[in-house]
Amino acid sequence: MKKLEELKERIEGIEITYDYDQTYTDLLNATIDYQNDTQTWDFEHLFEDIIDYETAEEQAKYELENGGLIRLYYFLGDANLNNEIFKIDGYGNLTDIEKSDLEYIKEEILDIIDEKMEEESEEA
Repeated sequence: MKKLEELKERIEGIEITYDYDQTYTDLLNATIDYQNDTQTWDFEHLFEDIIDYETAEEQAKYELENGGLIRLYYFLGDANLNNEIFKIDGYGNLTDIEKSDLEYIKEEILDIIDEKMEEESEEA
């Protein structure tokens, strides 16, 4: 329970700013630290669709090699290639991460923490 309380406090202290890369890194690192300490992997799914520039570049190479220029065109879409992180949409295409995406991740983390804290208090 103590680890959950520490994680909750840490997550609540993360401000969602327009430095999306830093905010994302702060959220991810907080959950990774918790998961490493507890060996529970309750938060991984929240970060699955977000990729960094290098991963996006590798995926773009794959799309070009396997789908040609047309597939690469759709993969890149309107994504701002100057960003450091992106998300993959439901169609497998690259899109810009938005503030609302990070707000959603933060809310989901806090919801999971609350659920786990409730479960642990019921067990006690």
